[in-house]
Amino acid sequence: MKHLFLLSLLAISALNASAQVTSLNENFNSNCAVLGENYPNYWSEYDIYSNPMIAWTCGPSDGRGTSGSTTSPGIKCNNDDGFTTYTDTAWLFTPQLNLSFYSGSIYLQFDTKFLNDGARLSILVSNNYQAGWPPDTLLAEQTWDDLTSGVSPDLGNTGSATWTTHSVDLTAYKAAPLYVAFRYTSASTSSSTWIIDNVSTTQTPANGVPVIEKNALSLNVVGATPGKIVLSYSVPVAAAYHLAVYDMVGRVVYKETLNAQAGVATHIINDLDLQEGMYLVKMDNGVTHTTAKAMVR
Repeated sequence: MKHLFLLSLLAISALNASAQVTSLNENFNSNCAVLGENYPNYWSEYDIYSNPMIAWTCGPSDGRGTSGSTTSPGIKCNNDDGFTTYTDTAWLFTPQLNLSFYSGSIYLQFDTKFLNDGARLSILVSNNYQAGWPPDTLLAEQTWDDLTSGVSPDLGNTGSATWTTHSVDLTAYKAAPLYVAFRYTSASTSSSTWIIDNVSTTQTPANGVPVIEKNALSLNVVGATPGKIVLSYSVPVAAAYHLAVYDMVGRVVYKETLNAQAGVATHIINDLDLQEGMYLVKMDNGVTHTTAKAMVR
């Protein structure tokens, strides 16, 4: 069972560095096509028990199906192993997220469904979780904020017996790397299962109403090769703008100051030496910023 055990500080640092991602779009289809604890890359779980029957577990046909199918893989947690019903606490952690690239609001969106009343699902976030330590360990530098009351639509005490898409605002936490945790808590008096599917980050909340920013910057990647990136941008006022290119682990691979005039223009970043893959281009003036993805082929 993939429980989180106490790790050395060196191992913890290595895990944090390798696990940081800039977005989520996890439907569990690849990893959870087979029953078991086959967590996606950099996802992890902690349970107060060592019983694999009551952990966060892949359900090959328990997820929310797409058009043309009634089911798909998902990930679920229950407190009944077929013999005993447990008073349990089980945590499912996303990878460490670096959302500082996003301009404006950023949300976590996810689908849930529950079978039988008797357990509670909570959504928590931490900017200082020490990976490798149990989340309920009393470390001075480790704190979790419970965002459940801000989830929309309301998760309630029992959730919904039909699939529901929820979102929660992560904007207040995006300045520093963060973890999101789905925490399952149950009593021994009844059996209950929660299922999660389609976990993603988005700038549009679940009700479909986008957040509109005044004087927002606009940035698009017109083309990208290992040697150059061609940008199209629009800025509301003439100013010196900071331009930077990041790889997918958050390292700056290029930066410059761009003296831009108000309006629409193009800009070419030359003399690059990039590997194939995805990069993020960020443009800001110290007050507001925007990002665009560049796929280098």
